[in-house]
Amino acid sequence: MSQSSPPDATSPAPAPPDVTTLSRRSVVAAGTGNALEFYDFAIFASLTPVISQLFFPAGDALVAILSTLALFAVGFVMRPVGAILFGRLADRRGRRLPLAVAVLIMGVTTVLIGVMPTYDRAGVLAPLLLCVARLLQGLSVGGEFGTSASFLVEHAPRRRRGLYGSYAFFSSTAGSVLGAFVVLLLTLSLSVDALNSWGWRVPFLLGFPLLAIGLYLRYRIAESPEFEKVEAENARARSPLRTLFREHWRAFLTVLGICLGFNIAAATLQAFVLTYIRSVLGMSAVPALTTVVLSTTVGVVMVLLFGHLSDRYGRRPVLVLACVLSVVLPYPCLLIIGLGGFGSVLLGQLILWVPVAAFGGAIPALFAALFPTQVRVSGFGIAYGFGSALFAGTTPFVATLLIELSGERIAPAWYMSAAGLVTLVVVLASTSVRRAST
Repeated sequence: MSQSSPPDATSPAPAPPDVTTLSRRSVVAAGTGNALEFYDFAIFASLTPVISQLFFPAGDALVAILSTLALFAVGFVMRPVGAILFGRLADRRGRRLPLAVAVLIMGVTTVLIGVMPTYDRAGVLAPLLLCVARLLQGLSVGGEFGTSASFLVEHAPRRRRGLYGSYAFFSSTAGSVLGAFVVLLLTLSLSVDALNSWGWRVPFLLGFPLLAIGLYLRYRIAESPEFEKVEAENARARSPLRTLFREHWRAFLTVLGICLGFNIAAATLQAFVLTYIRSVLGMSAVPALTTVVLSTTVGVVMVLLFGHLSDRYGRRPVLVLACVLSVVLPYPCLLIIGLGGFGSVLLGQLILWVPVAAFGGAIPALFAALFPTQVRVSGFGIAYGFGSALFAGTTPFVATLLIELSGERIAPAWYMSAAGLVTLVVVLASTSVRRAST
């Protein structure tokens, strides 16, 4: 009776996926989840005029829009809470689990918004249910961005961390493009009555396929190699939050200072400009949505370009450029947009996308570099979450209020420029930014 040879004596064991394959898989998995997270925020912002009529009592149109924008801001209030919860989980248990949980929460609540009763059927319960859904979505996004951006940077080759990190903002903006595009198609395909009665629900229900894909991809990803190293050395922080504020509070404040200029500029373009074009300038829905989709598509490509440039020239020079442009461009760009024609509205948005894309290309790798692996997701996520809640979530409301109080259609430009100036001072004065910028 012949004795069989051991399996490894006759054929080599299957080779594990190489680092490049794992990195690409991680980029796709993290990016899909990011896209879902911001797909919902885009469709909510794009449908603000419709939602304001359906979920709030009839009356003053401005009050209805301000109420809807305030509800939009509610989603940002929970971001710091989500960042704290998910950050601790990611720094103690690894990046994979919170990434899966975050995309699950966002996907489920997005679908639930699509089946919610409106004010004429449920009365005050309708806006309350919408508020709860927005709170849960804010919790999800608060845990998502810091975790996914850190995960991407930790999977990146050393000299390509800017490019890999930029995929976090690239994918989130791509989700915004997808959301705006879906709303545009529905606006073109349906009558106003159909859109207001049932068509507005479709974009939210389409979040289900993205949920399924995102969960599947994130279930299959490998853990961050940097976290695995910390885990193997038993060097995880027992209390990431305590360690963060005891030892890395300067980096935390630096992130907040950079978020001021970035979040206000990004939120103006991604959450406010469509309402501005339609409600203030009076442009009809189809051309207004078309300008947003076209400009955002160009902007999302610029994000990757600036991510690459930050690898080549350093994060700090790219951030300085972003700050300077965010100071000088808003006023002339809003003047151009204010001309009201399709070409001028598109051109103004395209120019404003340059500083936003520069910020989005540089900050993920920079923020990740400001914190050690043991508290990276907590530091990145909590600081970014507070910055988003304080600045991005309130931007559409503040911008609308400034126009109403001043009577000037270009009042939001001064808000953007002032924020950009503060962030420029932070970037130039921070020694930690200088050390972490390469």
